[in-house]
Amino acid sequence: MAKKQAPQREIFAEGKTKTIFRIREDLSVGFFMSKDDITKDDDPAKTRILEGKGAWANTTTCNVFELIRRCGLPVSYLGKTMDREFSSELCEMILLEVVIRRNKVGSYLERFPNFKHPKDLPPLRSHQLVFELFLKTNKGKVKNRFGDLVAELPIDPKKNLPLDDPFIIDPAAKIWELYWPKKPSWEKGANLGITVEDYEILPPGVTVAKIEEISRKCFLVLESAWASLGYRLIDFKIELGINRKGQLVISDVIDNDSWRLRDANWNELSKQLFRDNDVMEKIAYNYAKVAELTNHFNISNQALVVWRGSNNDPILEVPEIPGIDVVNVIVSGHKSPNSAMEELEKIINNYPGGGVVIAEVGMSNGLGPTLSARTNWPLISYAISGKSFPEDIWSSVRMPSEVPNLTVMDGTNAVSAALNILARKNPAAYMYRQYAIEKLDK
Repeated sequence: MAKKQAPQREIFAEGKTKTIFRIREDLSVGFFMSKDDITKDDDPAKTRILEGKGAWANTTTCNVFELIRRCGLPVSYLGKTMDREFSSELCEMILLEVVIRRNKVGSYLERFPNFKHPKDLPPLRSHQLVFELFLKTNKGKVKNRFGDLVAELPIDPKKNLPLDDPFIIDPAAKIWELYWPKKPSWEKGANLGITVEDYEILPPGVTVAKIEEISRKCFLVLESAWASLGYRLIDFKIELGINRKGQLVISDVIDNDSWRLRDANWNELSKQLFRDNDVMEKIAYNYAKVAELTNHFNISNQALVVWRGSNNDPILEVPEIPGIDVVNVIVSGHKSPNSAMEELEKIINNYPGGGVVIAEVGMSNGLGPTLSARTNWPLISYAISGKSFPEDIWSSVRMPSEVPNLTVMDGTNAVSAALNILARKNPAAYMYRQYAIEKLDK
């Protein structure tokens, strides 16, 4: 019996740090192979070989995409195929580089020098993530999504090379004015005098608002994942595309070249070390370390227990969030205390990752205090009759020692507080809550 031949590969595209292959049997799928090349300043003369980087970058990318996919975000990523390779849907890539920042660093400070801080102090933190768009160009050529040349950018005198990736100063506008990416907007000559209409870049049906939403949520997932390991995600850049189904998805790669990442003492671990001309041995160590750390990205399985004393108590609305099981219990703390304690032990036994209990109680609250004295899980009593009968609240707030019963009078706040607690171990819950919190500033 003749051996089945492996599908023949062909190079679909090649960039500075990766090669994309595809097979003739399925032209919709690409195989992204990471190189050992490390680059900076868009200058080929500064490219170096960092042995092992391809495998480390691939591990990081695969772990990142596995996590954000599990958190419900749309991705083109399909799966890891080799140490240095993963498979992905081939997309129509949008000619935009999306940057999200938690801390004010990098080119942001060159555009807004008023935010510069002393080097011995941490960079300023933004309560609401900063969203920025840069138009992707190649060798200074501005092209639309059809490949037509729209304009040519001037020479960057610092590099003696054509300027690339200009800053879109107002992404919400229909006509995008392009600016120098590393000059304050008020400086003479910062405005390049070149405009592009959004429809020339955005595929039909794609809006900047949707790109912004997906990008913000992606950052929040990774911010939470890194924080759970004791690290700070400072900023990142990502790319999005349209897959064969017409869906807007996060695509390309997200690895240690894509972000600034610092430890609890603000020491850098990312490609920024190479930009700052650090020693190659240290850079290699940190790339390997980051790849290993991403192996620990996880969503703990936790419980959000909604405990009611009777069928007559209202049913709280809890959003579906990966990793969080909503456990509904109806057992009276007054009438069936033994059954309540047995049920509590069963739930704790089923969820080693922990959880939060919301006790919905009316009239005299026996359930919340009793449960809170028997578990170290956070317990939130929702005093459902408190607005109509204010005296009922006292049974939820006057507690003896060792009874840490927390009380709210609004069911929505009870759920939000529970999700805030669960978000300490769950990047999807963190994304959900932090995105809602930051939207309050708009």
